[in-house]
Amino acid sequence: MSTEKLLKKCRLEFNEYFKSLTIDSPDNQHKLEEIKAHSIRVADNSLLLANVVLQTEEEKGIATINALFHDIGKASMVSKNLEALVIQRDHATVSSKIIQQMEFYQELTADIQVIVLKAVESHNKLKLPKLDNEQQTMFAQLLRDADKLDIYDSAYRFFKEKYGIQPVITIDLNKNSEVSEKIIKSIMAGKVASVEDMKSMNDYKLLLLSMAFDLNFKYTFRIMSEKQHIQKIYETLPKRDQIIDVYRNIKLFVENKFVS
Repeated sequence: MSTEKLLKKCRLEFNEYFKSLTIDSPDNQHKLEEIKAHSIRVADNSLLLANVVLQTEEEKGIATINALFHDIGKASMVSKNLEALVIQRDHATVSSKIIQQMEFYQELTADIQVIVLKAVESHNKLKLPKLDNEQQTMFAQLLRDADKLDIYDSAYRFFKEKYGIQPVITIDLNKNSEVSEKIIKSIMAGKVASVEDMKSMNDYKLLLLSMAFDLNFKYTFRIMSEKQHIQKIYETLPKRDQIIDVYRNIKLFVENKFVS
C-alpha cells in the first residue's frame, strides 16, 4: 500500500474512532474535541519537523501516524470518566493497545509496527527510555518534540486567553503564587522538572519551561525561538528573582541550541 493510501486509511480510522465514542456530558465532549484537535495539530507539527529531519515519504508517513494516534487512549479514557491523573499516567499504554486493534496497523511491516508502538508508548515519559535502535529513537524524539510544541501553544492560550481546557495534570494544583524549590533546583541544574514536585499552577508553568531541556532537534529550537514559547509562558509568571533566573537560564539554553 502506498504512503498516500495508508495515510488516507489512517485518517478515516482516526475520525471513525472518535465518532464511535459515547460521551455523557458537554464537559467530556469538549475534552474529546480538544484531544482530537491537539492530535491533528501534533500531526502538523510532526510533518513540519519531518520535512527537515527525515528523508522519505514513507518516513514522513510514519511520523504522521505516530502523531495522529498518540493520544487516542486519552480519548477512550475520557469517554469512560476515568480520573484525570489516571488518564495522564496511563493513556500512552492505552493508545498502544487501541492502535494494535486498528485495520491500518495490520498493513504495516513488523519493523514499522514496533516503531509506532515504541514512539506512542514513550511520548509522555519524563525521559525517553533507551530503545532498541536509532530509528526507533528518532521517531520517538520527533513525536515528543511535535507534542511539546503544541503543549506550549495550548498552555499559553489557556493561561492568557482562557481558551481551551485546563491541562489534566493541573486539576488538583492550588492557585497561590508559591513555587517549588525542587522544581527551581531541577531547572537550574538543566533538568526537566518532575510532575510529582508540582504544588501550584506556577509550578506547572515552570515545568513547561523546563521541557525545553528535553527537546531533540535544532529545527524544534528554531520554531521555539520564532514563536517565543519560553517568553510567552514566562510572561504569565510572577517576576521574582528565582523565576527571573530560571527564565534567563532556559532562554540562554534555547538560544545556544538554535544557533549552534
